[in-house]
Amino acid sequence: LWHYLLPGYIIALALSFFVPRIFVGIAFDSGGVASGPMTATFILAFSQGVASSYAGNTMEGFGMIAMVALTPVIVLQVLGLLYKLKLRKSA
Repeated sequence: LWHYLLPGYIIALALSFFVPRIFVGIAFDSGGVASGPMTATFILAFSQGVASSYAGNTMEGFGMIAMVALTPVIVLQVLGLLYKLKLRKSA
């Protein structure tokens, strides 16, 4: 699982240097909201069940919450990068 999480967080941190600051703030704030109580409850139970039956290691299921929190961070920063490129192209 760390094969997905480590590059994801490296990408998220690297994008934060190239994206306008407002997008960075919104992106990291939305990552905290996306892994709220309802999402964490359903995804954690589902991923724990899959991890225990598939891999035999239930600790692998906890990384899914990190993946849920990471996805909006990367997506919104890519949106900010596209916004910055479009703004530069029109100017």
